[in-house]
Amino acid sequence: MVNFYKIGNSVASALFEYNTSKIVHINSKKVGFVNRLIQLLIIGYVIGYAIIYKKGYQKFDVGLSSVTTKVKGVVQTNLSINYPIRVENKTTWGVFNQGPRTWDSADYVTPAEEYEAVFVMTNMILTPEQKQGKCPEDYAVREAMCTNDSDCVARKVPKNGGHGIMTGKCIESDRPHAVSKMCEIETWCPVENNKLPMQGTNFGKPLSNKTCLFEEAINFTISLKNTVRFPEFGVTVRNIHDDHNDPDYLKKCRYNHEDQRLCPIISLKTIFDEISGTAFDDTAIRGGVVGIKITWDCNLDYDISECLPRYSFFRLDNPQAKVAPGYNIRIAQYDMTDTRFARRTLIKAYGIRFVVMVDAKAGKFDIVPLLRNFGAGLGLLGLATVLCDICILYCLKKKSYYRSQKYLYADPEQGEDQPMEEPVANTTYVMFEN
Repeated sequence: MVNFYKIGNSVASALFEYNTSKIVHINSKKVGFVNRLIQLLIIGYVIGYAIIYKKGYQKFDVGLSSVTTKVKGVVQTNLSINYPIRVENKTTWGVFNQGPRTWDSADYVTPAEEYEAVFVMTNMILTPEQKQGKCPEDYAVREAMCTNDSDCVARKVPKNGGHGIMTGKCIESDRPHAVSKMCEIETWCPVENNKLPMQGTNFGKPLSNKTCLFEEAINFTISLKNTVRFPEFGVTVRNIHDDHNDPDYLKKCRYNHEDQRLCPIISLKTIFDEISGTAFDDTAIRGGVVGIKITWDCNLDYDISECLPRYSFFRLDNPQAKVAPGYNIRIAQYDMTDTRFARRTLIKAYGIRFVVMVDAKAGKFDIVPLLRNFGAGLGLLGLATVLCDICILYCLKKKSYYRSQKYLYADPEQGEDQPMEEPVANTTYVMFEN
């Protein structure tokens, strides 16, 4: 049966008892040393790490950034490309002699402007003289392989990479070494050549899949113009300073890690030299993605001229990828001189996409974060008392004696002080040496 009398006494005891702190002076070198050591470590953490190293005395702001890029450099090719031509339902091979051509940034940078990124073409596959018509599908499209017309469903697009609409006819392939007939499609003809290297020569030398077409691209330069604003402090900084006495500074300087760290014009060779385990030649053949990071860590307690950027470079994509490695886009160049037919040259452009990332923050002295960190440090000092309590009550040989001295139960009706077995309140004590 429930004893309501005992329950009532327990509730009354919990409600109407009062716990007060008791100061116990313990003469122990061991405990005294531990107490002062813990206090010293906490003070060192608060002042040395939280306030000084982590700048806990400053208010911080994250910068709003804008980046524009400009690529400079020229390269020349002299291509002679073989491509299939359909004449009276028969395939013959034509030769596209492009002749000497100089490529500048308007040719190999596509699109002309991206948000905090730029693409530089370094290799390509040309499919010249395309026009709207009927031609066999690429033999790499398995669903378009056929033996007779019944295998080709009219008005259907072959799955997994089809280039056009099937007409319902099965015809001979126009690709070399094809082992099957292919369905005829309506599309831009001839169908895109999608295999490196192209069938042809450059300056009379056969094209190879071991080198990129634009080998001179390693000497191209990227100019970075970065503006960062810290709205909390009303401060704006740029990576191009106006205090240079030489008006031709940007024409002469080239970034390097040793003595030109602030120059915003960076060559592709320098970028790849600073990326461990990545070579330009390997990346340029099938393309890739490279990160350019601009870091601003500004202490506005000093002069604004001390707020300077730092550049770093790294590979973003996985060069060891087995499926869909590299980076490429397609570009169509249209021939507007032929008024009878729409003609174009399709370029599958392999290249390097440079992505610019900005990490900008600034700090300035403010009394509020300083007081907040200082107050948190004072609160941590109570940890020393807790740890020393654990030491004397549970670890030392005389723990029973210390416990009897620390916890007392005062009953005014009995007029006696009785030691308690378990703690009922936190206490404060002082440890010293005689």
